[in-house]
Amino acid sequence: MAVSQRSALALLGVVCAALIASCFAVRVPQFWADGATYHAMAWSLAEDGDLECQARDIFRVRRELPTGPQGLFLKRASGGFTLGGHGFPWLARVPADAPRVYFAKANLYPLVAAPFVRVMGSVGLLVVNALALSVALFAGYAEVRRRASPLRALMVALVMLLATVTPLYLCWYTPELFNLGLIAGGLWAWRAKRPLLSAVLLGLAVYSKPYNLFVALPLGVEPLLAPAEGWARGLLESVRRGAVLGLTALLLFGLNKAITGEMNYQGGERKTFYGYFPDELTPDGRKVTFGNSGQWMTTDQLGPLVEGQDEAVQSRRTGPLRAPSEIRASFFRNVGYFWIGRFGGVLAYFFPALLALLLFLVPGPRERAGWLALAALLVSYLFYIKQIPDNWYGGGGAVGNRYFLNLIPLVFFLVPRGREVVVAAGGLLAGLVFLAPILRHPVQRSLHAGDHALQGPLLLLPPELTMLNDLAVFTDPARKKRPYGDTEGDAHKGWPADPKAYYLYFFDLGSYTREERAGQPGFWLRGAGRAEVLLRALEPVKRMTVSVTGGPAGDEVSVSYGGTTVGTTVAAGESRTLTLEPGAGFPYYDTLLYDLHLRSRRAAPDPADSERTLGSFVTIALEVNRRPR
Repeated sequence: MAVSQRSALALLGVVCAALIASCFAVRVPQFWADGATYHAMAWSLAEDGDLECQARDIFRVRRELPTGPQGLFLKRASGGFTLGGHGFPWLARVPADAPRVYFAKANLYPLVAAPFVRVMGSVGLLVVNALALSVALFAGYAEVRRRASPLRALMVALVMLLATVTPLYLCWYTPELFNLGLIAGGLWAWRAKRPLLSAVLLGLAVYSKPYNLFVALPLGVEPLLAPAEGWARGLLESVRRGAVLGLTALLLFGLNKAITGEMNYQGGERKTFYGYFPDELTPDGRKVTFGNSGQWMTTDQLGPLVEGQDEAVQSRRTGPLRAPSEIRASFFRNVGYFWIGRFGGVLAYFFPALLALLLFLVPGPRERAGWLALAALLVSYLFYIKQIPDNWYGGGGAVGNRYFLNLIPLVFFLVPRGREVVVAAGGLLAGLVFLAPILRHPVQRSLHAGDHALQGPLLLLPPELTMLNDLAVFTDPARKKRPYGDTEGDAHKGWPADPKAYYLYFFDLGSYTREERAGQPGFWLRGAGRAEVLLRALEPVKRMTVSVTGGPAGDEVSVSYGGTTVGTTVAAGESRTLTLEPGAGFPYYDTLLYDLHLRSRRAAPDPADSERTLGSFVTIALEVNRRPR
């Protein structure tokens, strides 16, 4: 079927108009991820014209959402300037110890959204998201159109951005789609022979998320690959482009320095606030301040702290030191998790991107722009998993890898000539398999970011153990880090933790999480189902004894780990034991992880709760090898 360029662009325009219109139907009942901060920033800019957090900012948010800006990032100012000085430029220096508190996020997204918020209210943030996604759609179409028909280019653009997890982020008060639009526009300008515009747009993206620097690699490297122009001229042009990009980002970081006294909007004295916020009063009349509330959360250090390297910078505001061997083990796991992980892998959440990459590498054909985009993609990928090994997908509230949204514009360059239909068809099919439940209810899935991975085809993919505590499924506290035995000890009394104690994490609906039976802590298996339970041991496990007690109908139970499976049959109320010798577990924050798979084959209603079906009750005991301290 032939489709003209005009018809394709018209249809794309209709889709974009529908995306913008859909924003007015979205109702956001509470904040998630970093939404509270960006929402408050946009309103503060829209109505107060500043980024200082004051009592009226909190009141303004509570007026819309009574729970307030849960998860608000704030930082204490350390100098800077304020309006009110005498004479040009009418600025006055602020003392470093002045009691001022500012929002601790990049100000570009709320600054752009502020006029929309002023006119439309909070929906203005979502409209900016839709506009940014529209820019990406048109830019993606324009790139594929260089080597394909209008219909094929349209198919790829729609599937790459709408049959992935991308549309879910329309309802987020965060800059994920805004950054996507900046990068897509910057790469379009590069291909349109407008390098300085490209440098400015990509410089804005770098300020918003510094990791985006690597996305600009094609812009800087291209002049060096034009021998007809000469190496000297190519190098000069590359430096010119880099200078414009760097100056753009530096000006915005400088603005942050002028406002708060620090260039790093995520560094310094930075906290996260829940419940009550600075300048509010608690029910008992206590005034909340920055100093007496909130949780320290700063980003002065890029990447994890490593033993033998970073003792000097460790403090109450940083994470614990990690063993170098742990960092290496995480890196090699993340090499695969990035692509096929259950919660952030490209396979499940951005399948057309993975398909385009594979087609580019194997059958081709390949063009120079594609190789440059591939280099930028791979450098970004390696940087993410190397520098943020336990949070490369965006944190526990993310659905899929929200940082990969920054890389999608590069993928349009990888779609080989003549393979557009394969990418579009394959991407659409995978989207229906993996993402239909997510995109059908985006707000609900954002509020409960891990629910989509509790059942269905995603369970076939490996969970990202490198990011265990931050996986989306563990935003439900009943599933996360449930203690069995004395896992903490008492440092004040000099009591160490019990080396045989452990934590369990419950990955799916195959179990009913932590319970006790006859005074023994364990968990019930859902009848006639499969369960995945992760055991986090304090010491290396020599032997694992799994005790199985049959439910009302008895059970046939199997337990698997690392290719070894043991099983037994029990009558109702009967108990038997199974033994595993799991060997070395996966190292994680000085503990060892063991991913267990259990299978129940019988089911009966729970006499105490008709909504539950029971298989067997499981308890686990460990024999461990103590490590020298």
